[in-house]
Amino acid sequence: MVDNLKPNDRRKTMQAIKSSNTGLERSLFAMLAGMGIKGWKKGASDIMGKPDVVFYDRRLVVFVDGCFWHGCPVCKGKKPATNSEYWRQKVMKNKARDEKNQIELKKQHWLLVRIWEHEFVDQVSRKELRNRIRKAMEGDDLYGER
Repeated sequence: MVDNLKPNDRRKTMQAIKSSNTGLERSLFAMLAGMGIKGWKKGASDIMGKPDVVFYDRRLVVFVDGCFWHGCPVCKGKKPATNSEYWRQKVMKNKARDEKNQIELKKQHWLLVRIWEHEFVDQVSRKELRNRIRKAMEGDDLYGER
């Protein structure tokens, strides 16, 4: 991947990138609806980190993250060949912000589910993801996220 943009053009491009109602978020919303799960709110800006989905009554927040933008530990996605230091710093900053938000949410006794983009790729991964969501809905702290 080549980053051949000038700083001003990159700024404009970055500003155009959607941060809400993305394809990943819509996939999550459709999955929740398909599972018959109700009682959630999307895009809660009143909670640290602006989770994509919040279940206030269960103190459960769900984040769905793009593998590139949030530095997925599994994918270790393709990085741009040019301006690599800019992109490395950008992703590291995102990861640090996510970690800070996660720590603070845990302190506030929220259960957190983080979903990665690659978990929507195939049927097996989606099935595992649905199971994780169901268990979180039951209050199971499978991943030590609370």
